[in-house]
Amino acid sequence: MDFDELRRRYAEIIVKMAINLQEGQPLLIRTEVVQRKFAKVLAEVAYSRGASLVSLQYSAPELHRLRIDKTLDDDDLMSVPSYLENMYDCYLNDGWSSISLRGPEFPDILEGADPARVGKVSRASSKVMRRFLKGISANRIAWNVCLHPTEAWALKVLGSSEDWERRIWEVLVPILRLDNDDPAGAWQEHDAELKRRCEHMNRARYDRIHFTGPDTDLYVGMAPNRIFAGGSSINQKGVEFFPNIPTEEIFSTPDFTRTEGFVKTTRPVEVLGTQVTGAWFRFSEGKVVEFGADANRAILEQYLNFDDGARTLGEVALVDANSPIFKSGKVFYNILFDENAACHIALGNGYADCIENGIRMSDDELEETRCNSSLVHTDFMIGSKDISVSGVRKDDYEEKIIEQGIFVI
Repeated sequence: MDFDELRRRYAEIIVKMAINLQEGQPLLIRTEVVQRKFAKVLAEVAYSRGASLVSLQYSAPELHRLRIDKTLDDDDLMSVPSYLENMYDCYLNDGWSSISLRGPEFPDILEGADPARVGKVSRASSKVMRRFLKGISANRIAWNVCLHPTEAWALKVLGSSEDWERRIWEVLVPILRLDNDDPAGAWQEHDAELKRRCEHMNRARYDRIHFTGPDTDLYVGMAPNRIFAGGSSINQKGVEFFPNIPTEEIFSTPDFTRTEGFVKTTRPVEVLGTQVTGAWFRFSEGKVVEFGADANRAILEQYLNFDDGARTLGEVALVDANSPIFKSGKVFYNILFDENAACHIALGNGYADCIENGIRMSDDELEETRCNSSLVHTDFMIGSKDISVSGVRKDDYEEKIIEQGIFVI
């Protein structure tokens, strides 16, 4: 297996198709230091595409953990550089493209950290990033989230690090459609199927989405002006791009006041940097009123208390068991992959572009149409082969969407 060739093909998919980089456009790549080699490959492809500038922002998770553990005064954990907010405004205003490259050097770096301190740092960071992330969710620029494997992450996925690079790429190649003679064409074909499913949901205009199965009986209320989206998007300059590679979901923004019932997660999820397993929620009048977890309940509690929107839904997403990520049989301990393996709900901020004319609405107008507002947004997987999903019309008539894990629309 030629790993360098795989990386090159993967980088071309990300730069040429996923963000559809335009000639003369600057590119921002945000990632960890461990990803510097693949970041260089992305930069090489970007410059060959005509990028005016490639700017790399590296994070250092070890220093992040050191700060959480060693800062003497808790209030200092809320300190952030004053220039950051303006810097991120410039990326939006100047029309950059953005790649968020995942793949951790230390996947469990925040395990065992003080939940209250993690919450303080996360809250301060979220406030600084708020306008940038709202701009991203409104598709002001072309953006993409992707992942490149590391040995430590492969160890978690595979169970051992022996011959890890070959083994992890054998898992990733079909998921990323790199086994196709024309990967970009394969993604475009897949995109057409996602759009077909979205069209069905948007014609139906269901009043509620009903999830049923073991430990699950959940109604997610919708609103008449909601739109299901999936696959590629179009930014405000009319450029088509893929926000996520891989992507298997169709999703929308619920009416955050109308979630009712009980649900238990089917996969681990990273919450404020820490893996939470076996999470469950009971909703009433839209809000989480009871919750629990098999591991790291305290960090889940910190999340739910983050702000007023953290206990209500900002997203409902449908994925079936034909997803190549689900069919791999692996848990990826990374939300980009795991959310594309199963149906999920997100607690936190909603998507303005899943509301008719939403990207042109003010914050007050979005609130009036019951789009959730929060500093956070975290997906919780609730789908499996045992879960069925129905669309419920206003007269309470239910139509199957997913039967025992498989789309029937």
